[in-house]
Amino acid sequence: MRAGRDWQPSHIVRVNRVVESSTRPLHAVTDKGTALVKYMGNRAGPDSLITELLAAELATAIGLHTPDFAVVPIPAIKTPNPLVTVSEGPAFFSRWEQAHPLSPNSELLANLREPAHVPLLVTFDTWIRNKDRFSNDFDGTNMNYDNILFRADKRKSQLLVIDHSHAFAESTLEDEINDGWISEETVYGLFNEFSPMLTRARIESALTAIRQVEIDQIEDICRSIPTDWGMTASLTKRISHCLVERAKHMQQWLPNSLFAQMELDLEGKEV
Repeated sequence: MRAGRDWQPSHIVRVNRVVESSTRPLHAVTDKGTALVKYMGNRAGPDSLITELLAAELATAIGLHTPDFAVVPIPAIKTPNPLVTVSEGPAFFSRWEQAHPLSPNSELLANLREPAHVPLLVTFDTWIRNKDRFSNDFDGTNMNYDNILFRADKRKSQLLVIDHSHAFAESTLEDEINDGWISEETVYGLFNEFSPMLTRARIESALTAIRQVEIDQIEDICRSIPTDWGMTASLTKRISHCLVERAKHMQQWLPNSLFAQMELDLEGKEV
C-alpha cells in the first residue's frame, strides 16, 4: 500500500476554504503542506472515503500516478458553511498539486511523457466503473475535465488522476457490488481527446496490468481501509472477488466494444 508511504501529514494547521464539489472537501494547510481533505460526515457518506482510498491504491498498483495521499485522524472541525459537518475520525488527505486540468486540444496531453497512461486510464476507469470522470451511458454524458491533472516540467507533462469518491457504485457498495457489477459492459473514461492515443496493443497491455493485480493484494488494500468508514470483512471479500472477476470479463469484451464505440463517434453517430 502507498497511503502515507511518501507523504504523511499529522494534522491540519488551518482550513483555507470548503471546496464546492459533491463531498465538500477542505482545502487545508497541514504540517506537510497544502492538502485536499475528505472527511467523515461528508454528504456523500463514508463509502466515498472507501472508494477514494481504494481507487488511489489500485491506480498506483497498475502504474498510474496520483497525488501523494494518506489517511490521517482529525478532530471535529467547524467551518463557515453550516451545511458542512466535519466529524472526528480518519480522513483522506490528498497532496495539493500545482497542476492543470484536462482541456480540449490540450498541448499537455499531446506532450505526455507516458502516453500509454491514457489507454491505461480508460481501462482503469472501466474496471472500477468510474462515472465521475467520464461516462456515456443511458444516464447521459458526463465529462469532468477537472478530475484529470497534468503536472508539467520544462519538457514533458505527467498525467495525474484524482477524485474517485463516486467510483464503483452510485448508491452504496453493499447494494451494488455483485455479479451484475462484474458483468456490466459500459466503457468509462473515454474522453474524445483520448481516442487518437488508443491502440489495441495499448489496451491489451492495460488489461494485462489490471489482471496482474492479485486478489490477495486487493484484500490487503481493503483491510487497510479504516473500519470507521464501514469497511467490513465480508465487503473486503466481495469487492476483491468482484474486481478480479471483472478484470477477467473485461478481457473478453472491452477491446472490441471500445474500438466499435470510437468508430461510431468518428462517424458522428450516437453511441
